[in-house]
Amino acid sequence: MSPTTPGTQSTQQLSYIASPTSARSNVFKRPASSDDEAENGENGRQAQSRRTAVVKRACNECRQQKLKCNVQQEPFKACDRCVKQRLRCVIEPNFKRVGKRNRNAEMEKEMEQLRERLAMYEGRGALLPQQASTASNGGNGYGQTSDERDAKDAYLQSQHQQVATSLLDLRSGSPMFVSLGTEPNDVKITPAQATDLFDEFFTHYHPFLPFLEPTRSPDDVYSKDSKLLFWAIISVAARHYQGDTSLLKRLKEPLTDEIWRTIKTQPNHHVVKALCLLCTWPLPARTTVSDPTFMLCGVMMQIAMQIGLHQPTHPQDFSRTKVQLEKEDINDRLRTWAVCNIVAQTVSTGYGQPSITLYDSTLEFRSDDENHMKIMSPTLFVRLRQEMAASRINKLLYASTSRKFADGAATTYMHLENDRMKEERENLDGVDKGTEELHHRAVSLHLHLYSFFNSEPRLERRDDLLDLYYAATGFLQCVFELQAEDKLKYVPFYIMQMSLAAGFALLKLLNSEFSARLPFDQGRNFVLKTIDAMRKSKVMPNDLLDRLAEVLAQLWKESSRGRSSLHSMSQSPVVGNSNISMFNMNPQSERRESNGMLEDPLGLIIRSRMSMSVVFDCVWRWRESQVSGAAEQLDAKVVNNPTNADSSGNETPPPDSLAAENSVHTLSQFNPHLNTLSMPLQLPNGLMSANSFEIFDPVSWMLESQTEWGGFGGTFGQEFGA
Repeated sequence: MSPTTPGTQSTQQLSYIASPTSARSNVFKRPASSDDEAENGENGRQAQSRRTAVVKRACNECRQQKLKCNVQQEPFKACDRCVKQRLRCVIEPNFKRVGKRNRNAEMEKEMEQLRERLAMYEGRGALLPQQASTASNGGNGYGQTSDERDAKDAYLQSQHQQVATSLLDLRSGSPMFVSLGTEPNDVKITPAQATDLFDEFFTHYHPFLPFLEPTRSPDDVYSKDSKLLFWAIISVAARHYQGDTSLLKRLKEPLTDEIWRTIKTQPNHHVVKALCLLCTWPLPARTTVSDPTFMLCGVMMQIAMQIGLHQPTHPQDFSRTKVQLEKEDINDRLRTWAVCNIVAQTVSTGYGQPSITLYDSTLEFRSDDENHMKIMSPTLFVRLRQEMAASRINKLLYASTSRKFADGAATTYMHLENDRMKEERENLDGVDKGTEELHHRAVSLHLHLYSFFNSEPRLERRDDLLDLYYAATGFLQCVFELQAEDKLKYVPFYIMQMSLAAGFALLKLLNSEFSARLPFDQGRNFVLKTIDAMRKSKVMPNDLLDRLAEVLAQLWKESSRGRSSLHSMSQSPVVGNSNISMFNMNPQSERRESNGMLEDPLGLIIRSRMSMSVVFDCVWRWRESQVSGAAEQLDAKVVNNPTNADSSGNETPPPDSLAAENSVHTLSQFNPHLNTLSMPLQLPNGLMSANSFEIFDPVSWMLESQTEWGGFGGTFGQEFGA
């Protein structure tokens, strides 16, 4: 090896002469004749001058690694390697490579410094920083108390562990941190933080969806499985991570970029696992339009089928390269496919969308199938059966856009399905009884929310509404038990969505004349506790969960049942008219028609969002009561001064006086016979039917400001922003 500095002329000549390629080219090159020189002399000199004029240099990164570089200088265009690896592609004339020997020397120097630091703290005469004042007053360390000695030992042990970890990282050549994104917005965590976050995930979150292997180290997940799966676990664990409260906020943007970047490449089933986690515990969003969960859920199912997870024993049929899988790999693909369908159904239910599941022959096995039950854990098997029931309910009750059942037939089916679910619940023997009961009651609530679609006119005979009340309170009771155990903040987002649906359902039931058949005090406490639970379980201030809890609080406070007395008309900074009762309890308004619009005390105007229609319906009615600038006011209200929904105390006006209270309204377009918020009397012709609301954007319309719609007057065009 020549000691000459790389890049000098002598080195270039030496490497050229010694190059085997150059010698091989000289052997096979035909010697030029004098005639050739005479004919091409001038052209050769011109070409020679052009080659001499063009100086092609590699970028710094490629020169450091001695790799071929295709950077373009004029105009400048980064090389393919830097673009692919997201490196900073620059060309510096004075750049010099840093040899491995120098880098190893720096690492050895740092190791020596760490050893000296460790020896300093391990010496008997060493003092901790907090004991310096004691030593300056004449203390010699032997008169320390037992607490001080224990603190010193703990401190020395932590220092020893830190130095040992650093030495291990340096010796193994592993990085001192793991980064995501590009500078200056990249997120970096140390291996110790990654281990701590993995422990957080598998301790608190994984029991609700147990399909990953807890024994795998973060390094194995990152290097062998999927980088996206590693960061998905980190993001879920960071939701309520006390070690770094700002980690999730900093992760949101680079992780979103990493999601779409990974989807564009050739994904494997570990990427599908990552999408399952990100759909179960999505990144917090402030508005529905910025929440990509439903889109990611569809991508998750499509990728799973594209790589053949629905046929776990035949992966070769879906790959153009040779695939050889071990038995454990096939089992892992089967579990992943089952979890895909579980997650897809919960997302469909929580967002009020049709099922996008595929419960094919791969997942249609019984509990006595020993081969499958060895692969599928009992908890996953129970969850799979529960979500199969939810999918069945979607397809038989909610999926039809026309009146599919005759009078009373829907109620009969609800009772039959409820009995079938109870029978399955008794026969399925799982492990985590509390989690299984929680999801069972969630599916039961999903079933009984169809009561709002029932066309039965006589409320005194509506036993299905009574079943809905007990389904909602039973589910919320499980939620409150988790909150008492400080576990509610770790549950999947689907559970929080169903909690909101239960709260809004109780809001409508307690503000109807059917409330005479219900225990009002119990129902009122459940509504207030739901608002409190949602606020305490939010991931970030002013996120979607926090804002919807504020909407529920304002609706309850402004409702007839939420007022403290007949004359205490509470002023809300968002509600435009304090003289309008949010919910009407006039018994004569049971069933009327005005201007082609059906009026029902418990009816729904928004009817195309399946079991979540009650949430969308109440929020839309809340929106219709807003004054201009409601979005800005809601932001300030949620963050700085949340509505106290419990301001009414225990005093509640009787139903007959509530009906009298609602008889006077000041808005010209307010219909006193509508059960909740004021609605315009004139609707476009396309919205007269009960199920004609498909014109709404199924994702973004509910919590976003919209442009002006001529047929809806001025209120619908006002900014909502919740």
